[in-house]
Amino acid sequence: MFRYRRKVEMSLKEAEEKLKAKLEEKGYKVVLEFTPSEVVKAKLGVEMEPYRILYVCNPKKFYEMTKVEYEVGSFAPCPVLLYEKEGSVYVAINTADDIVEVIKEPLEEVKAVIESL
Repeated sequence: MFRYRRKVEMSLKEAEEKLKAKLEEKGYKVVLEFTPSEVVKAKLGVEMEPYRILYVCNPKKFYEMTKVEYEVGSFAPCPVLLYEKEGSVYVAINTADDIVEVIKEPLEEVKAVIESL
């Protein structure tokens, strides 16, 4: 598995707001938000640095990808990670070698949005 990760010089909240706005410009919608750090605290009583996952999807691109590989749904919507580690904020996506050709264009677009933060 490959990872694209970028350290950003802003707060986690600011990074999330900017990411969402820039993704919307490209036709992507956040269809699900998940905060594992809150679940860890609630279920295990363990504090961890903020960790968010935004599942983003461009419906048109998703539909087009299903025409090439119907089971692309295991990779889409695309999970985008936002997290703090040792005082720094990161935005990241994971890509898989065997499916990258099918989802290359959307990944490049999301990567470009992250790059622009």
